[in-house]
Amino acid sequence: IERASQRYRGFLKWKRENPGLFDETLRISKDPELERLLQTEVVVGPPGLVTKHGGPLLIGRLRNNDMTDGRTSKDTCRMLFYTVDRTLERPETQEHGITILHDLRGFDRAKNARVEVAKTVFRSLFGHFPLRVKGIYIWKAPPLFQPFFQVVSTLVMPKKVRERVHFIDDLSEVESIIDPEALLIELGGKLDWSSKEWTEEKKQREIDGTMKTLTAVDPHTDAGQQ
Repeated sequence: IERASQRYRGFLKWKRENPGLFDETLRISKDPELERLLQTEVVVGPPGLVTKHGGPLLIGRLRNNDMTDGRTSKDTCRMLFYTVDRTLERPETQEHGITILHDLRGFDRAKNARVEVAKTVFRSLFGHFPLRVKGIYIWKAPPLFQPFFQVVSTLVMPKKVRERVHFIDDLSEVESIIDPEALLIELGGKLDWSSKEWTEEKKQREIDGTMKTLTAVDPHTDAGQQ
């Protein structure tokens, strides 16, 4: 309980120190750029995509993160935080934790990566959010990515999380955790999923008030001042 309380206080402190990053402006219905970036599918979490243990499986495709198309590092982080916030709504997230599969085919470091994005996301998700990461699997990383990742992750990622990061060359290496047929079609699975339909559904939930979100938490509560 004390550990959870400390993490929550840390989350409130992080929110206070990062205005505009994870607050009630983080809404598709209020931010066209957020909607645009979500539909580029850099990181997706289709509701029906789960591991064999029952936890949500997020799919990352950094090749879709085109930092030359006008998006800023802050907007990229907001897009990622929105996806995580929606994942935290799911009951199975708290019960089983999440697993992340990063497909690095076609990754271009100059075009798709910014150190400030990695630092912001890692420090936030692994230090403040009430999020349990079961494993991170990085598939087909180009030769220079692994040393780049190791340097950045050492600076901003807790050791226990770094120990859950695995570089793999073939998806058969994770068949004990992930059902190959449950994956997106482009990954050899049978899941046909539309980010446009997903964003429209989330936008409607924002409008009708049925969305549950940590962005609504007031970081200036008494607990946050402890």
